[in-house]
Amino acid sequence: MNKVLLIIAIIIFAIYFFGFVFTILTIYLEKKYKRQISKYKLSKYRDIYVLLPAMKEQKIVKSTIDWFHKIEYKGNIKFVIITTEKEELEYKTNNIKDKTTNIVVEEYLNKLNDKRFIHYHYPKTNGNKSSQMNYAIEMIKKEYKITDNDTYISVFDFDSQPELNTFDVLNQVAECKNSPDAINQVPMCFKNYEEFSKQKGKTMLLLYTLHHTIRSCAIEKMKLLICSLTKMKVPQYCMGACMHIKLSTLLENDKFPIFVDDLTLGYRMSIKGCRFAYLPTYNYSLIPNRLYDYMNSAVLIFKGISTYLTEIRKARGRNLYGRIKMFIAGTGNIIVFTIIPWFIIGYYLYSVISHNFNIGFWLLLSIPYLWCIASYINLHYYGFKKDNKFRSILAMIISPIWFFFRPFGFLIYIKRLIVSKIMRREIKYKKTER
Repeated sequence: MNKVLLIIAIIIFAIYFFGFVFTILTIYLEKKYKRQISKYKLSKYRDIYVLLPAMKEQKIVKSTIDWFHKIEYKGNIKFVIITTEKEELEYKTNNIKDKTTNIVVEEYLNKLNDKRFIHYHYPKTNGNKSSQMNYAIEMIKKEYKITDNDTYISVFDFDSQPELNTFDVLNQVAECKNSPDAINQVPMCFKNYEEFSKQKGKTMLLLYTLHHTIRSCAIEKMKLLICSLTKMKVPQYCMGACMHIKLSTLLENDKFPIFVDDLTLGYRMSIKGCRFAYLPTYNYSLIPNRLYDYMNSAVLIFKGISTYLTEIRKARGRNLYGRIKMFIAGTGNIIVFTIIPWFIIGYYLYSVISHNFNIGFWLLLSIPYLWCIASYINLHYYGFKKDNKFRSILAMIISPIWFFFRPFGFLIYIKRLIVSKIMRREIKYKKTER
């Protein structure tokens, strides 16, 4: 039995060690990819409609609009802010006197007077982010009568600050890769890392950022780079914080799935063999203010991951190869988020209780430290160097405890699912407030 556990531990270490290697390797591959796309001269600037769905975002309305206002683009671009009546109803029901996001956006856009900004207000009190974006798509189609098949729909979380040359580079990628169906950026939650590192009580959130970076680089960015530097089609999911989908492809895939807009859409497109490419500019997003907010986010992520089975069933009878690849990738995701962390936790506890600190224990213990080192290298590569070094090191030192937190998204989701079945009501997902 001990030998079996040891073999499993070594296999898991080998798998996770690739996360460490890939995170650093993507720095080199990205430089190579940038050299490749820089050789292409633009023949045209594609029309781009940037969707910015917003709910309870009053605190960052000005900073977000100001950031996108700074972006210069030679082609036709519209920044489409979509607020929702759902927020209005909630404020009225709870007798909240503060201005809603809808009012704050409207007031600030009137002051700014930038014709590139559009404000739509989703008129229904049900639905979610996808509902807002699908409403905006219909309004855009109606008002602008789009005929160009190379028009792109970009989506950003409202706290996003993409690099100012993002849309110029998007055109270079589209030119180089013959207008792929999806051009994905990778969101990096570093935007307030330096600030958080200088505050007490934020160590766990710094640790969250360092471990999240592994997924952003070793998995998300690596898969996109493989698709971009080779002719391979690797199963992908889209990045809800920063995705760019060709409008024609979006319409062919029934627009944004109501739940979940990004992961599910990516699975659907992967099964059909759509083409993905990497956009080598960064979108820096905020670290959540509380660990509780991360847990809520993890629940949504796990729910999104689990939709791969639904998309495989929907595609029954078609795209057999795509369904097989998606099943392997999706099942691997579930294992990584649930079974492997529990095994690692169990191995730690077993080693401590039995006083059997064999090579398996030390290999598994090294994983979170290797991950933190690779993430910290990337953090500095992206220019975030003014962090409080003591708190960053402290986050690294306690990093093995992250495996206790990683399966929480799955556990909370299962709990909510059971309660919803017993009470015969829909699962409610809480908005992360900034």
